[in-house]
Amino acid sequence: MGHLIPLPIGIALVLLFLRVARWGRGVWRKTPTPALTPRRWWLVSIPVLAVLVPISQLDTVPWGARSVWFLALIALGTLLVGFGEELVMRGVLLTAVRERHGEFVTMLVTAVVFGVAHAPGSLIAGVPPAFVLFQVGALVGTGVAYYWVRRVTGRIWVGMLVHAFTDWVLYVASDAGTPTAALTVGTGDLGGSVFTAVVSVLLLLATLVSVISVIREDRRTRRDSKYGRPAP
Repeated sequence: MGHLIPLPIGIALVLLFLRVARWGRGVWRKTPTPALTPRRWWLVSIPVLAVLVPISQLDTVPWGARSVWFLALIALGTLLVGFGEELVMRGVLLTAVRERHGEFVTMLVTAVVFGVAHAPGSLIAGVPPAFVLFQVGALVGTGVAYYWVRRVTGRIWVGMLVHAFTDWVLYVASDAGTPTAALTVGTGDLGGSVFTAVVSVLLLLATLVSVISVIREDRRTRRDSKYGRPAP
């Protein structure tokens, strides 16, 4: 939990940047995807499934071995991580990329950067390179899901809470030391239930289909721009 001190400083610097750069509302909120045309209500399934995954893993937490103070300390740490990472990835980075590119590139860049950004810490911690590659791939997929949490809800704070809750469950349910390292733990130790597996597969399928959806969205946007139609 060594990030409890430097992370708030980093968050404060990012908030200062947003104030100086006058990046206000666009970073914190955007029109929810279901309010756009076409509605694509099915995308709501991604935030729902993203929450169900950690909920399904709660039964793997050794509650008897975890003190209230430990759980509270981890909650504080994961809240800071969730706030900071989402602010940077789905706030600042997403807004910056979106100004120059379409939604597909925005989704891809934010997801890949999110995944790769976790690699140095894992390598320094001595995680085997093969596991690091697995982590990066898994976190890129998670980044796509968090991108949709941000877009579907239209509020970055929702993604912050989902991110924090997911990390909290991963952390307290394992002895891996960090949520990222916990990804290398076998399913028998972390959320090996059938329900967890089903929800995880559904989330994976939804994110894969969402890639097709966002590509089609960009095509519609370019077509509407070509013919002078207003953006939805």
